[in-house]
Amino acid sequence: MQTLACLNGQQMPAEEARVSIWDRGFLLGDAVYEVFRLYRGRCWLEDEHYGRLRRSLRALEFVNYDHERLAQRVRATIVASAIEEGVVYIQVTRGVAPRHHHFPGPEVEPTELVVVWPYDDAATEQMRETGVYTISQPDRRWKRCNVKSTNLLANVLANEAAHQAGAFEAILVGAEGLVSEATHSSVLWVRGGRLEGTPEGPGILPGTTRRLVLRLAEDGAIAFGEAQVTLPELCACEEVMLVGTTIEVLPIVRIDGIPISGGEPGPLSRRLQAAYRRAVERWLAES
Repeated sequence: MQTLACLNGQQMPAEEARVSIWDRGFLLGDAVYEVFRLYRGRCWLEDEHYGRLRRSLRALEFVNYDHERLAQRVRATIVASAIEEGVVYIQVTRGVAPRHHHFPGPEVEPTELVVVWPYDDAATEQMRETGVYTISQPDRRWKRCNVKSTNLLANVLANEAAHQAGAFEAILVGAEGLVSEATHSSVLWVRGGRLEGTPEGPGILPGTTRRLVLRLAEDGAIAFGEAQVTLPELCACEEVMLVGTTIEVLPIVRIDGIPISGGEPGPLSRRLQAAYRRAVERWLAES
């Protein structure tokens, strides 16, 4: 079992993978990516992740991309890695071409990278039990956050601020004072007994895990509504949680030093955690 890469169809140990210095993903961030979670060697929410990848490629005007070839390469890399519990990372760049801001002409072959690595959930599982601390940071990202592009510098800087503060994540707050999401996860909250989240649109990534959690909430007769919230309003909510591919449902118990839900994971977070786990187990049992 090893971290295995597939670069343009060629499998190799990840540390041996190399791309050209003229690759547009490296030079210009002209690329999109996806991250899947592997449970028992199977891609969780596979159709949803591939659907979002297609939308991101379409938004960046990638044409004639061979999605079936990519899926075949992903499957082959997972099998060759022998990894059961892990993460699959996919990145597609516009390819290798002279450094110009406009698209290459004629069109060049995209650079396609797949990496599969092991994931030990033990530390995250402990955080699910205890909850995590977060801080707030200004949202300085570009205006197309619904495209999962590799342009992540604003996310990186905000997350580094969280890291330096000893926090797990940074919650992003826009110029209007409204909460959008976190640097690499979605934010949901409970207010007046109702589950809420930022409206989908260009300001947030359409999270596959968020959409699943909202379906689970509906199945459990938990009311949900899209809403906008300021940071002080968020800190006054009954519960706040992060949701994402590897963290699943992760309660927040402190924001900028302010306790949330009495400093303990709340009951709705616990219900959604249990529903998420049941959904994974049902899906695994179907194989």
